[in-house]
Amino acid sequence: MKNTTFLIIVMLSIISSCKKEKVKKELVSRIIEIKGEIENLKDSTLILLKKSNKVLDSAYLINKTFKLLYQNIDGNNTLGYIYIKNKKNKVLADFEIWLSDKNLEVKGDINKELDINIVNDNANENLRNYRKFMYKYNEIINKKLSASKTQRGKNQILNNYLNIIKKEQKEFIFKNPNNTFCLDEFFQYSDKLPIDSLLLFYKSLQPKFKNSKNGLFLKEYLSTKKMKIGEHFKDFTARDLEGNTVKLSDFKGKVIVLDFWAKWCKWCHVQNNKEFAPLHAKYKDDIVIVSYALDKNMLEWKESSSKNIISWINLSNLKGTKDPVAYQYGVTLLPHTFLIDKKGIIIKEYTGYSGENIIEADIKKLLSE
Repeated sequence: MKNTTFLIIVMLSIISSCKKEKVKKELVSRIIEIKGEIENLKDSTLILLKKSNKVLDSAYLINKTFKLLYQNIDGNNTLGYIYIKNKKNKVLADFEIWLSDKNLEVKGDINKELDINIVNDNANENLRNYRKFMYKYNEIINKKLSASKTQRGKNQILNNYLNIIKKEQKEFIFKNPNNTFCLDEFFQYSDKLPIDSLLLFYKSLQPKFKNSKNGLFLKEYLSTKKMKIGEHFKDFTARDLEGNTVKLSDFKGKVIVLDFWAKWCKWCHVQNNKEFAPLHAKYKDDIVIVSYALDKNMLEWKESSSKNIISWINLSNLKGTKDPVAYQYGVTLLPHTFLIDKKGIIIKEYTGYSGENIIEADIKKLLSE
């Protein structure tokens, strides 16, 4: 996408200076500004803007104020974090910020960390209110954990309140669908909701949000038929790390192990090393392992593949968890694996990693038929 944009800019600059100025203005409009004013902080306090583990920008506080910049590509929205650090690199405060294609303003007091917020922005206000459900039960959870005598009891308390919090957060999203944060967060629940609830949520979206990237993703999700055990596999096209186009149907006639994984999935890495590597070494003449990465970043996919020493078929379309391929296979948890026989029929589905070599036992049955 970046190369294409660059070529267009070069061509337009050759055509006329007027068009060159127009392109330049378009590029500048993608630079988003975050202004902040934090009370009771010393000058030269470091302010960091991060996305995942990547630093997008940094600034030093001067007269209580700071300014951060980041580049928004194609109007994408994503979760970021602001960290406030002293000269000893100690984190004084940190908070989430919903990054979009709008300039933002941060206000607050370092002595009242929970009151630091992003003003006059609907998505960030909804993010803030959504997170409050977690803080709501902190005191009672801590009391009950202190009173519990066993680890099993503690786990039960945490699970019970986690379910309560998730229920209330889900209800909040349904009541506040028309903002970029809630629409994005909705996908955390979409695979666990009946089709009627999905349709209800989609119908509640304003046209602006129906036509947004996430709105179109949801529309596609609703129209995609999910695969079932006993059905023929649904073909798809993706690319390997060398950029070669590969189809799942290229391997029809062999037993296929189709696995969905991602860099951020801890147990996926364990399974790659402990289960798939031995399976590939032992059965590479009889089966095909196809790993499909639900990552967005090419470099991260490449690095994690290298660390896992993936020597079998390794594909991705770099669309993350909102990948249509994942939708059509009904992928909900990672790792998520499907066993496909020589005729192309999906015969079994596995979620998670048990470490018990269940997949190998089922492969042996297929190869003996």
